[in-house]
Amino acid sequence: MAPSPIAAITGASPYADAAPSLAEELKSGKSHMLRTLIRAFNRIAEAEQTITQKNAEILRLESLALTDSLTGLMNRRGFVDQLRRITAAAERYDEAGVLGYIDLDNFKPVNDDLGHECGDELLRLVAQTIIQNVRQRDMVARIGGDEFAILFVQTTAAQGTRLARKLQSALNETHLSQGRIRIPISANLGIAPYVSGTDPKALMRRADSAMYLDKGRRQKISREPAYSKLN
Repeated sequence: MAPSPIAAITGASPYADAAPSLAEELKSGKSHMLRTLIRAFNRIAEAEQTITQKNAEILRLESLALTDSLTGLMNRRGFVDQLRRITAAAERYDEAGVLGYIDLDNFKPVNDDLGHECGDELLRLVAQTIIQNVRQRDMVARIGGDEFAILFVQTTAAQGTRLARKLQSALNETHLSQGRIRIPISANLGIAPYVSGTDPKALMRRADSAMYLDKGRRQKISREPAYSKLN
């Protein structure tokens, strides 16, 4: 193994006898050159730490910009970014999937009559229920006030539709209790399959249109109140 530079100067090299004063300075830590090197290395280490901290802060801010602060899900911007990535991968690898849109009935009366805190709690419950009823690889986002989007990836249209309908049933069997108030969740669902070459904007429009069709059908069948008081 080659000797270190300091060892080479302080006795392990032929230059040691020619520079005894420098060797002594290096050994005692009084060398101006050594102190300069130490300061330089310390500044480099501090600069690297600062860069690491700034990069971490940039990543944190980017994550916040793509996240819904209320539910912890992706927001609309984050979801659109993921949708573009997934549809591009679908075209590259000839994959398919299903986009589902969820919209809540009677959310405004809950907010207006029971307060925004209650409305926020209902939205968090919806988000939690969705997460519990999709696969780990699926994408979930809150894209509007009471609107959610779920991207069932790498699945056939038939299987994705079954997953989406199962999710809708789970939501409509869930309710929020606030004291003596019972608030049922009423979720409308729009389903739009995608394949290789599907345009993400067109896919979102189809899912949105399908959701409003489902909303119209369900409102004709059911007139369930936004909430009820328990006896």
